[in-house]
Amino acid sequence: MFQPTAAPPRTPDGASLLSRSGVHHLDVRRAATFGARLRGLMLRPPLAPDAGLLLADCPGVHTAFMRCAIDLLYLDRHGVVLKCVADLRPWRASDSRAGRDAAGRRHRRAAHTLELAAGSIARWQLAPGDRLRHPLWFAPAAPPPRQPGRRQRGAALIELVVVGPLLTMMGLGVTQYSQLFFAKNQLNHATMLAARAGSVGNASIDSIKQAYAAGLVPLFGGGSNAAELAESLANARKSVDENAYVDMLNPTKEAFADFNDPALQATLKTGSKRVISNRGLAFKSQQVGATSGETIQDANLIKLRIIHGISPAVPIVGRIYKAYLQWQDTGEDPRMTNLISKGLVPVVSHVTLQMQSDAIEPATPTSSPGAGNGGSPTDPGDPPVTSQPPPDCPQGSCGESPPPTPPGDGGYCQAPIVTNLSADTLFGFDQANLQISGILQLKSLLASARGQHYDSLTVTGYTDQIGSDAYNLDLSRRRAQAVRDYLIDNGLVVDHVDVVGAGAT
Repeated sequence: MFQPTAAPPRTPDGASLLSRSGVHHLDVRRAATFGARLRGLMLRPPLAPDAGLLLADCPGVHTAFMRCAIDLLYLDRHGVVLKCVADLRPWRASDSRAGRDAAGRRHRRAAHTLELAAGSIARWQLAPGDRLRHPLWFAPAAPPPRQPGRRQRGAALIELVVVGPLLTMMGLGVTQYSQLFFAKNQLNHATMLAARAGSVGNASIDSIKQAYAAGLVPLFGGGSNAAELAESLANARKSVDENAYVDMLNPTKEAFADFNDPALQATLKTGSKRVISNRGLAFKSQQVGATSGETIQDANLIKLRIIHGISPAVPIVGRIYKAYLQWQDTGEDPRMTNLISKGLVPVVSHVTLQMQSDAIEPATPTSSPGAGNGGSPTDPGDPPVTSQPPPDCPQGSCGESPPPTPPGDGGYCQAPIVTNLSADTLFGFDQANLQISGILQLKSLLASARGQHYDSLTVTGYTDQIGSDAYNLDLSRRRAQAVRDYLIDNGLVVDHVDVVGAGAT
């Protein structure tokens, strides 16, 4: 095929198109063998405006793997145009007999097909009855005698048999990619739920895994009743236990060493497990830890990485995925190698959230000394200093009026305190009884209250979106009542308590 550059000099016996708009000279390459027709313009540059490709003994074409649209002229044995097809886009197919002409008659079967650059039909005003002339290819009157054994019957069918399976494999590949894309979205959502449970659950790995499995229920079928949901949850937990790896990248082992709070460790009765305080971070020093390379504010970020193996659901393509992943696997990560050896596709999800509770050291914390400093943590120095004067609003609320002062009180009204606790940490799936991780969280909340007296308390319970609205509303109210009972029974002093169930809203 010719590149879209300056055309070589033409000879008097070259190919030309005879039309009502005039004579148009062409540089035409002829594809007369099966291999040449099969290749055609696939993966080739676009045709030049005055170039063409003649597919001999070919009454139909496809445009798979082509880079741009083309125009088609279907010709008879004499080179006369039988049918014009303009602007045939990539990944389409065309046949000379498809459709009917202006008189309502079905098109004749063509002998040859001429492929032209898109727009040629409109530019030269081509129509049926025009003619491609070349003295070596077309006789002026009767067709030339054919040599025995040279006619290729069924060539278009053979090409379809060759290209069809390839197109089928591409369709299966797209379907498999769509399945993995959906799974990736669900895994990302479940990872976010896991991080949220860890942020309010003292960075407990068990709470993280339970919340992650609950977030995967839709991926394993979901359900419309309690039995179906329990079955999906069991399958999700089994998959997490067998095919998932949960890494808590932060807080690190070095962060627990730098910022352990012995007093809080004794209050929470964690034994030998160290604790990083989540209280009053805005007022704490931003000094970089000696071994972690972090500040205490950095140490109060929970960072998760979850590697989950997903089974390819599309036949045949799954084997191709497995072979490709095995070829790409370097063996540096034995967990990846293990998942690939099972025929699974490893999907990695990351998430980072601010801790909402005191972080309790897990059994095997991740070690990452001096992140970003090659194991030698350095102090980045003081923050930049500005010479601009501070805003004229010492209350920190420029443009807003201070809150009203109640009669007989010399200060402002105390702002209400709002605390969000994860239902995944407080309760098990579809449960309203407090679990151990939830009791620890409520103990931490009571410790922060420090015996103060409160006027009112509102406890609002929530659920996920699984289940009916009526069921979720009742479950959320029972959960809120359980939290209220525990707080009151364990010393919270409050005059009035409201219990609200919000369901899945």
